[in-house]
Amino acid sequence: MKRKLIALTVGLSMLLEASAIPVCAENGTLYEAEDAAISGTLQSYDEADVSGGKVIGNFADDTDVITFTVEIPTDGFYNIIVTSKGIGGDKVNNVLIDGDFTGTFESKGNAFSGAVLSSIMMTSGIHEISITKSWGWMTVDCIRIEAAEAIPDSVYEVSNTLINPNANAETQALFSYLCEGYGKQILSGQVADNGLDSDEFKAIYDVTGKFPAILGLDMMDYCPSRTEKGSRSQAVERAIEFHEKGGIVTFCWHWNAPDKYIKEGPADNGTPRWWSGFSTVNTTFDIAAVMDGSDPEGKALIDADIAEIAKQINRLQDAGVPVLWRPLHEASGGWFWWGAKGANAYKSFWKYLYEQLTDVYGCNNLIWVWNGQSADWYPGEEYVDIIGEDIYTDTHAYTAHTAKFSEILDYSGGNKIIALTENGTIFDIDNAISTNAKWAWFNTWNGGFITKDGQFSDEFTETEILQKNYQSEYVITLDELPDWSTYLPTSTVVKGDVNSDGEFSVADVVLLQKWLLAVPETHLADWKAGDLDEDERLDIFDLAMIKRLLING
Repeated sequence: MKRKLIALTVGLSMLLEASAIPVCAENGTLYEAEDAAISGTLQSYDEADVSGGKVIGNFADDTDVITFTVEIPTDGFYNIIVTSKGIGGDKVNNVLIDGDFTGTFESKGNAFSGAVLSSIMMTSGIHEISITKSWGWMTVDCIRIEAAEAIPDSVYEVSNTLINPNANAETQALFSYLCEGYGKQILSGQVADNGLDSDEFKAIYDVTGKFPAILGLDMMDYCPSRTEKGSRSQAVERAIEFHEKGGIVTFCWHWNAPDKYIKEGPADNGTPRWWSGFSTVNTTFDIAAVMDGSDPEGKALIDADIAEIAKQINRLQDAGVPVLWRPLHEASGGWFWWGAKGANAYKSFWKYLYEQLTDVYGCNNLIWVWNGQSADWYPGEEYVDIIGEDIYTDTHAYTAHTAKFSEILDYSGGNKIIALTENGTIFDIDNAISTNAKWAWFNTWNGGFITKDGQFSDEFTETEILQKNYQSEYVITLDELPDWSTYLPTSTVVKGDVNSDGEFSVADVVLLQKWLLAVPETHLADWKAGDLDEDERLDIFDLAMIKRLLING
């Protein structure tokens, strides 16, 4: 839709008929912005410290487009380096090749700098590279195109070791499966509040005859500042149902700030502010003050929130459900309160949340998916299992986001699994395979991104692309997931060891008995270790067998 608008405005507005003049540079070919075709309200400015002495800006209007006509000598992979500067701070804007969305780049606000879109596959001949407005408010100096290497297969060689050494057997099994398949397959995913009974799942099945392998859910309505206003959630129940069908579950957490910090009055769109109390614009919450100790009340309220969510995670753990856990997402954008105070406060908070859920509450069923979306916000190897990225593009833009995938490779000191943790339009699987940008999974957002009035909608992804993807040999659907028992590390499982301390003792008997009596705050680290009669449930018969096992030594 945006591409059609751009094409129309280019045709109607005053378009400077100029072709970018290539300049041979030491590394690649340079194209000056002042020599390119511009449209909309863009203007040329003198700038002493740039190549050519001029820049193009300001990208204040949606019709503002710079179009470079470039010549590519041979088929292959290329880096596109955009030299630009943000106006009034850092800005992010778009790059299109021949009208198709290719990726985004960041313009730093303090000085002109180059942003790299890496490993873009291009054919020989003439192409048009366009820069269009997303955030806008920047000036562009030039672009440079240089030969690049394809994404190597070696990036898919990842360590099969979770950051939590006490991760339970089911979680280790899921991670082993993800590691084994990484680079060979891509898992299909769909966010759907109602799980298998959702409009989203039904629509996908109607079109493709398949269900997604991954169900995306949200911990949002378990937040105390929402439940005290009447919000209720069945997300844990939907997750357990999907797990029992053999599926994989991922949770994000739109974390509503504590009620004390929600601003008064309605939000700009007229809804109560608490309804989107996770958004920076609706709260005064300062995570930096919590982390440096200057807001002890805020710290206590945050701890109470964590305790409540830990209860839900432990309900999943008790049911044997491993979770692809994606909290504190999209932090670097700043639109959520956990990212509003900068990278350092965020990284401290991420580590604190990990330590609380892991060490204090024993949530050993989590695979930690970090989704901070910027290298500067990466909390460190020992706090991240998987790196996620959320990407929303123009409708029907089926790029595999190769440039972003290549950029993420540099976030970590070693190889980490990389996943497309949210998307609007689904990429074309053929593009992912041909560019070797093999995301571990995609996870389409719910509602209008896949349905309209309860039926499949092709507004973002056309029917033929959805069918191609879900029926591709490279894309895994629910019916193609394995028997998870084949991935369980049986050599480390000790019968009766429900607390997963590596040995069977009277402590396990006491713990199982308390759990069967529904004693509050009682959780089993590995329920399957207690299922001695192997009927896939825990009951008094298992307790009797465990007692007998203990007596008999």
